[in-house]
Amino acid sequence: MKLYNISINNLLRRKLKLLFVLLGLIIGIGTIVSVYSVVDAMKLEMTRQASEFGVNVVITPDAGGLAFSYGGITLPEIMYDVEQLTNEDVTTVASVSSKEMIKIISPKLMGLAKLENHKKAMVVGANLQEEFTIKPWLRLKNDNEAEADNDIKANAEEGDKNMSFQSLDLSRQELALLSLNDNQVIVGSMSAASLGLTEGSVLQLEGKEFEVYGILAESGNGEDNQIYMSLTVAQELLNRPDEITVIEMAVDYSLSSEEKLLSELEAALPHTQITSMRQETLRRDEMLTRLVRFGMTISVLVLLIGMLVVGLTMFSSVRERTREIGVFRALGFRKLDIAKLILLEGLLISIGGGILGYLFGMLVANYSGELLVGREIVVQWHFSTIVLAVGLAIFMGLISSLYPAYSAANQDPVEALRFF
Repeated sequence: MKLYNISINNLLRRKLKLLFVLLGLIIGIGTIVSVYSVVDAMKLEMTRQASEFGVNVVITPDAGGLAFSYGGITLPEIMYDVEQLTNEDVTTVASVSSKEMIKIISPKLMGLAKLENHKKAMVVGANLQEEFTIKPWLRLKNDNEAEADNDIKANAEEGDKNMSFQSLDLSRQELALLSLNDNQVIVGSMSAASLGLTEGSVLQLEGKEFEVYGILAESGNGEDNQIYMSLTVAQELLNRPDEITVIEMAVDYSLSSEEKLLSELEAALPHTQITSMRQETLRRDEMLTRLVRFGMTISVLVLLIGMLVVGLTMFSSVRERTREIGVFRALGFRKLDIAKLILLEGLLISIGGGILGYLFGMLVANYSGELLVGREIVVQWHFSTIVLAVGLAIFMGLISSLYPAYSAANQDPVEALRFF
């Protein structure tokens, strides 16, 4: 009879102890797998949102800042050595080696323009299709969705590309029909309310008349106070030709390395500051940080307890098998054979505990992940995770079985046979 046959038969004869050891491993491995899977799912969800639902890389001009403090009161920073973005920088961004990652590039010029009453309003010059695609929460006011959809389809069939004074849903395919003339603008909801503007109204900016193409639905963001027009018109209106205030991008991180793209952008645009919204989100997400710390602490404690349970159970099993070990030694089994026997039992238990612990952890992550993090997440089943779980279980089992194996191997066969 071979060693693995003896190990399997012994485990089957001691089902209660086998169950007890498996339970310790399952809880330990399951806790680690569930925490790891939930954290990984949260990161994937943040990446998905950053890639598909908005700006995730922002490029701004580099500038030095100096803050002053008087009697404990800190004044706003004074900016100096302010660099400038231009249209050429937009072309540079579009030509980097990892350009396939960049889904949308949306350059913008922002500035204050004088109104007819000598007050000032925030003007934003941009390619509106790119700007509203990268910010899908921007929508034109739409009081009657069904009627608007019918109007859009009818006008599309007639080939009317201007779509004047129609309510468009800017987060759907109708965005392709959005086309403004040089004398048309889109006004944010709060600006429209304060200026008393409606669709078709005439607005004077810097002495020039513009027709209000549409009013944005209220979003609760800064766009509510802005007036949108084409980039070239804004550059001419603000007398800032070729100038760009900020470049916003939507990037698909699944195509290549985020770090590679950012390093290429930094090398190509040394006079700018490049901010990854995904990295900032991960860095500032307190819930994720707390969950990681809590999970790691609990995982380490459970891991130690699991190793202790395995070790004590294996040692107790060795003591109960004193006569059996004495017989093996009397039949010619060497010390190394006895040690291998105990370690093999620990290995078999560890493999089973690792697989069951992985399944238990994934089930916990799938059903309790949303409750733990307060948001809907999708937990991915990765082969690498089960390899990690089984590997960790084997490590726990073998480490915990070392002393019991040493103790069994060094038993005196004469003393062991006295128990008969």
